[in-house]
Amino acid sequence: DKISAEAVRLGDAASMKLKLEACRGRLNNEYAALGKITYAKLKNGKDNAAEIDAAIKRITELRQAEKEILRDIEEAKAAKEAEKAMDDKSFS
Repeated sequence: DKISAEAVRLGDAASMKLKLEACRGRLNNEYAALGKITYAKLKNGKDNAAEIDAAIKRITELRQAEKEILRDIEEAKAAKEAEKAMDDKSFS
C-alpha cells in the first residue's frame, strides 16, 4: 500500500544519507592521514612513497563511492518527483 511504500522510501533515503556521511567521515580521516604521512616525509625526509600512494588510492576509491552515493540519492529524488507528478495528474 501507499503508506508502507512511502515508509520504505524514507528508510532508503535515510540509509543513503547515513552512507554518505560515513563515507565523508572516512574520506576526512584519509585526508588527515595523508597529511600526517606527507608531514613526516617533509619534516624527517622519510621515504614513505608507498604509504602516500596507498593513501591516495584509498582517497580516490572513497571519492568514487561518494559520487555513487550522491548519484543514487539524486536518482531516488527524481523517482519520487516523477511519482508525485503522476499522483498529481491522477487527482486532476
